[in-house]
Amino acid sequence: MRLNTKCSVAIHMLLFINRYGETRKVTSEVLSSSTGCNAVIIRNLLSRLQKADMISVKRGSGGAVMKMSMDDITFYDVQQAVDPDALKNFIAVHPEPNSGCPIGKNIVKILSAPSKQLEDTIIREMREIKLSALVESLQIAADEECTCFDKLKGKKMKNEHA
Repeated sequence: MRLNTKCSVAIHMLLFINRYGETRKVTSEVLSSSTGCNAVIIRNLLSRLQKADMISVKRGSGGAVMKMSMDDITFYDVQQAVDPDALKNFIAVHPEPNSGCPIGKNIVKILSAPSKQLEDTIIREMREIKLSALVESLQIAADEECTCFDKLKGKKMKNEHA
């Protein structure tokens, strides 16, 4: 079992928007190409990131740009924006322990404190990681081309010839 991937996909999106948003039209289709996720999921995450004031998305023709600095966004901020309940009950207890068993009837009580401790530790660590550190880790060459825009280019070309 693991946490869902909404946070990692959203961070991927933010890194992409930060890199290309000011110079290219970053749409859900382009982000879908980069992340490998369905465009509907991408649009949902874009909406949540916009509500958290991290990005701005142009109506109609689309295109996302950063609204916040990557220095001001942490892993925890992204997690809270896209899936605020993900860390609650980090160690969830199985739904039907046997109440006739001495361990089964006490498992919820004995796991609640360690679960809360783990959750607090994870939150504290997530608040320490700024997305600007990830930007520095990317090391993208200035002339390195991104093929994610190729699909969008093809759509424009088809419309121009119609």
